[in-house]
Amino acid sequence: MKSAIPSIPAIQRTNLILIAITATALGLLGSIAAGVGCLLGGAIVIANLYVLSLLGRAMIGAAGGSAMANRAGVLAIPLKLLLLAALVYLIFKRVSIDPLGFGAGVLTQLLAISIETWRATRRPAEQAPAA
Repeated sequence: MKSAIPSIPAIQRTNLILIAITATALGLLGSIAAGVGCLLGGAIVIANLYVLSLLGRAMIGAAGGSAMANRAGVLAIPLKLLLLAALVYLIFKRVSIDPLGFGAGVLTQLLAISIETWRATRRPAEQAPAA
C-alpha cells in the first residue's frame, strides 16, 4: 500500500459538505437545535484545523530562527488547544445547544479525514519526469 497524505484544503472541503449534509439531516429528522449544534461543532473544528495549519507553517518557518521563536512555536499549539477548550466551555455554559448535534458536527472532521485519506491512496502514482 502506498503512502499518501491528503491536503488540508481537501479535508476542509469534504468536511464542509459533510457538515451541510449532517446538519440538514439532523434539522429535518431530529430538531433544529441539533442541526444548529452540528453547524457550530463543525465550524469549531474547521477553524481549529485552519489555525493549526497556520501555526504549523509558522513553526516550520521559524525552525531555523532564534531560540525565542522556537519556544514561542512550541507554546503556541498547547495555548491554541487551551483557548479552544475555553471557547467550547463558554459555548456550552452560555448558549443552550444540543450536545449530540454538536458532537456530530465535531465528528464530521474525522470522517472527512478518513474519506480524504482513502481518496489520496486511490490516486494513481505521479509519473517521474523522463531524464
